Amino acid sequence: MEIKGRVHCFFEQSGTFKNEFKKLGYEAEDYDIQDNFGETDHVMDLFSEIDKSYRGGAIRV
Repeated sequence: MEIKGRVHCFFEQSGTFKNEFKKLGYEAEDYDIQDNFGETDHVMDLFSEIDKSYRGGAIRV
C-alpha cells in the first residue's frame, strides 16, 4: 500500500499514530479535544465539528 499526501489522525491515540506515521516518513497531523502532552497539532471538539458538518455547516480546520 502506498500513502500519497498527508495522513490525518483523529480521536483516541491520535498522537501515537501520528508519530508512527512520521517514523515511516509520512507527513502526519493529529486532531484531538485535548493537548495534554503539548504535541497535538489541532485542538478541537471533533464530535461538535462532525455534528456541525452533518447539519450543513463548515468545519474548522
